[in-house]
Amino acid sequence: MSANGNLPNEIYLSHVERDGATMAAIADTIPLDTQVPSCPDWTLRDLMVHTGVVHRHKAEIVRDGWVDGQPARPLGPDRDLITWFEEGVADLITVLRTADLTKPSWTWCAHDHTADWWVRRMAHETAIHRSDAELSAGFVPRLDDALGVDGADEVITESMMGGPDWGTVTPADRVFELRAGGSSWVLRTAVFAGTSPQSGTTYTDLETLMHDEGEPEMVVDTDGSTLDLWLWGRGTLPATAVSGDPDLAVQVRELAAQVTQ
Repeated sequence: MSANGNLPNEIYLSHVERDGATMAAIADTIPLDTQVPSCPDWTLRDLMVHTGVVHRHKAEIVRDGWVDGQPARPLGPDRDLITWFEEGVADLITVLRTADLTKPSWTWCAHDHTADWWVRRMAHETAIHRSDAELSAGFVPRLDDALGVDGADEVITESMMGGPDWGTVTPADRVFELRAGGSSWVLRTAVFAGTSPQSGTTYTDLETLMHDEGEPEMVVDTDGSTLDLWLWGRGTLPATAVSGDPDLAVQVRELAAQVTQ
């Protein structure tokens, strides 16, 4: 089992392998200048280069033991794009399968600075960008539901909640619940404020979330794939998935949009 996720590491890596292969197959089938609907500034070529660079960058962080900072992003392909992309997927998987994942590693996560953190992150990075490639090809993406539940948990708990420890989080007045695959997140809207000790920038009234135990005024109840893709802006919720105030569901998605790409 992963030290930071809800699935075994080998399951995460099997998804990286399959989703990477799907991306390569799509890129070999449709024109690389096809626009990506979910990333309107990108073509399929841009998507493949971005994902391939991310794979190589994170493999380097783990393989070379970066702890106090991160290496410069590698350059894009200097040869056939698909071959370059497939080589990057294979190298990432090899590194994450063979490295000592308990060793310290640079991450952007506040609570986990071990190499293991990257296994889960790369599975979801690749799954979402595989969905982007499928949307480019005119397909409706679908995630494995267990991976979708875990992906929803990752984006909720690591991106949508709280804030840096140099600021304060103050509860606001809206409580809602997200449900999928037997998992549930009861959350309250909140605001973050503080001054960054690194940049000196002061932040006020930034929207965020916090755990809550109150009675939700809105509930989203769906499967893992639908919830994760909706939070990432790669899919929509059926009307039957939302009970209570639908405007609050819109607010949740707007908050998710601020922390997802």
